[in-house]
Amino acid sequence: MSISKENKPIVLTVILLAAAFVVFFANRLLPQNSIFPSETGDLTILLWLFFAIDIGFIVALVLGVRTKRPSIVWFSIIANSLFFVLLSVLIFLLAIANGISEP
Repeated sequence: MSISKENKPIVLTVILLAAAFVVFFANRLLPQNSIFPSETGDLTILLWLFFAIDIGFIVALVLGVRTKRPSIVWFSIIANSLFFVLLSVLIFLLAIANGISEP
């Protein structure tokens, strides 16, 4: 299955959004095997995973802006910017929580 060059930003955005939900709810989905957040309250693994997903939203934004179809360009600008800002706020809040929980 090959994805056309113009549809890659949309597919990447959907995959990154699904990955963000999986990372966010991973502790509830697999509580017995979950390594994040650990029992000590260390949130660094979550921070790095969300940071990687945040970088992916920037990549999807750049790929979307480089396409020739205006509908994909507008979708990419609006959706990826919104998800980038929301995930950045979540990362900031997790960083504060991680800083407060450490001795």
